[in-house]
Amino acid sequence: MTNSEIGGFTHSHEVLGDGTVTFKCSRDEAAWPWLALAPYDPIVVQTINYWASVETGAARGSFDTTKWSALTHVTWVCGPPGAGHATHGLAEGPRDEDLMQFRLIFFDANGTLVYQIIGRGVVFKTRDFKDWRKTSKKATAASEDTPDFAFAPPEQLGVTRASEGFLSELQPGSAPMALALITRETGLIPGHRYHSGSGDHVNANHLADACRQFVSLNRAGAPFVVTGGEMRFMHYVELGRVFEVAEVAATDTEVSMIVRQGGRDCSAATFKLQPDWG
Repeated sequence: MTNSEIGGFTHSHEVLGDGTVTFKCSRDEAAWPWLALAPYDPIVVQTINYWASVETGAARGSFDTTKWSALTHVTWVCGPPGAGHATHGLAEGPRDEDLMQFRLIFFDANGTLVYQIIGRGVVFKTRDFKDWRKTSKKATAASEDTPDFAFAPPEQLGVTRASEGFLSELQPGSAPMALALITRETGLIPGHRYHSGSGDHVNANHLADACRQFVSLNRAGAPFVVTGGEMRFMHYVELGRVFEVAEVAATDTEVSMIVRQGGRDCSAATFKLQPDWG
């Protein structure tokens, strides 16, 4: 995502002597429509992760918001059942000034832990990101012309509207796998109620949502809660081009997945699961 404009999801920043930043979180659903979702929905986790890490880094002065950046790795642990949306939190100061890394802790209005998130990434300090991306997109020959893509029924994907589904039904094969398609029209507000992003590529929040939909599809729509996880991002997934989400390993409480596009491993995810809390 481009960081040239900071959206203001976190506010009232206070930078402490050790570089830790304390902050408060917006509760404005008109400004942040994804706040209408459950707090532990992966869309919420990955979106709040982006804004909080960028904004607290900017407040500390350790993050240049005029540069393009990319998330490369993130792990998160959710709090107990019944926690509400985050209202405040803290961002620990970086342990190595040469690395883009962060640790975020969020609490709800009652002081209950909502998330602990640890991440790292890269800032494109010297590379001309836009020109580099033009070349990369040409190399992948992405196409927006996919009128015949058949999406799985929304109830199987755990979404309330067909327009929010990104995956096909499970494809034939020895391991569970589904095709996925996210376009600029279907993957960004206003076409999608909850997803924002750079518009340059499929972002972390999209991939987390696609993986959650895959787990739902593989469980025939049975409800569950993602209580934590890990994601690695190795290569950009292009908008408007079909990609794959496949199971690598699974138990009743954990699922590992791989995201591929054009024969290349682009992202890997492991979700920790519990039955729906109701």
